[in-house]
Amino acid sequence: LTTYIFTLLRAEEGTMTPQTSRRVVITGMGVISPLGSTVDLFWHLLSRGESAVKPITSFDTSPFQACLAAEVRDFDPEDFLHRKQARRMGRATQFAVACAMMAARDSGIDLEEEDRGAIGISIGTSIGGMKEAFEFHDAARLTAYERVNPFTMGMTFPNAISSEVAIVLGLHGPCETYSIGCSSTANAIGRAYEWIKSGQSSLVVAGGTEAPLHPSVYAAMNAGRALAPDARGTIRNLPRPFDKTRCGMVLGEGAGCFILEDYEHARARGARMYAELEGWGFTCDAHSMVKAASTGHEQQRAARLALSTAHWFPEEVDYVNACGLGTMELDAIETQTVKQVLGDHAYRVPVSSFKAALGHAFAASGAFQLIGTAKAMEHQFIPPTLNLTTPDPSCDLDYVSGTGRAVQVNRALINSFGFGGKNIVLALSRVNVGVGDTSSTRATPVYSMSQPVGVS
Repeated sequence: LTTYIFTLLRAEEGTMTPQTSRRVVITGMGVISPLGSTVDLFWHLLSRGESAVKPITSFDTSPFQACLAAEVRDFDPEDFLHRKQARRMGRATQFAVACAMMAARDSGIDLEEEDRGAIGISIGTSIGGMKEAFEFHDAARLTAYERVNPFTMGMTFPNAISSEVAIVLGLHGPCETYSIGCSSTANAIGRAYEWIKSGQSSLVVAGGTEAPLHPSVYAAMNAGRALAPDARGTIRNLPRPFDKTRCGMVLGEGAGCFILEDYEHARARGARMYAELEGWGFTCDAHSMVKAASTGHEQQRAARLALSTAHWFPEEVDYVNACGLGTMELDAIETQTVKQVLGDHAYRVPVSSFKAALGHAFAASGAFQLIGTAKAMEHQFIPPTLNLTTPDPSCDLDYVSGTGRAVQVNRALINSFGFGGKNIVLALSRVNVGVGDTSSTRATPVYSMSQPVGVS
């Protein structure tokens, strides 16, 4: 009966991936975030309800009424790369390379024993090296364009991000950078999932990165009235996802990378498996670059596609990791989406947003969501939605406000809804739910943290 129902669903809505028996698991993770630059520290602070949102230190915010952001404050690229190599990369690329190296170490993969020509790279970014592009433009104007950094193009192209990851790790498989706005990382993860499901790759380095904290980007967001007004930093309880007084987003930055692997390949080498990616859905509003369609129809269809490809019933979802941007319209639409897709079960499912703690880091937010949800499954604990103190009748679900909660989480949906109406939902589960955990002890890392990988 179950097979018949899902066959009908796929026939009606279409399917995102070739349906094969290959399973896709996460065996390695790396993060650079405003809450710390190791997965353990990131999880520790996130689960405790710590916020990284503070007044900006990297540039002068006096022209703006808003001055808050979630900055990465503990990152030194020379901890991962030699100085000369690091200087030829933009900040977003540095983040991605560092995270990819950490994820490879965490997975215990021995790249010398693998077919490097079959290992793919799939990275998402919304604006790539735009920060450096603005900086180089300003510097070039001061010299009447007589002195221009010769590495400008390589540092600013979004393509540089996946290329530099390939160079550092020495990988020769398909290597792509996806840029579809805030849902770019979710798209990169979904495409990597398809590569593995179809048999094109057994192992993919996937993730997302963003470094948007530049005065020109900040000014553009401020001019578009997207930023939460903070009265020059005197108001700190921002952003406020799902709260009645929510008033806009706060910018963030960072990156996260994953080793996605065929289950049998991972089991054969004794790898630790954090979680399993069972399906995804991707739709487009085709409505506006800056405003979601009020019906929420395409968000709902993306969630149903994720359930369909994962072969889950709505009642099997234990947790929804929300996009939770903190804007009046989008949070209400997302709440309605959850209720329409899960039905009455929606009121029994905990929902939470990480953006109150980490800001909106464009594409990197999707990486933070996936890492946090995988760790929530590992620890059976859901981090809280911060700054939610005033209930809103239009947002009436269980948002795990205030403090985190111990909850059994076996299956979760991760929502990533981006500018331009790009709607992606990932379906993530614990490995072998109901069968017993067959993940073995983690393999010994191949690389030490003190020695850059693949750099001569």
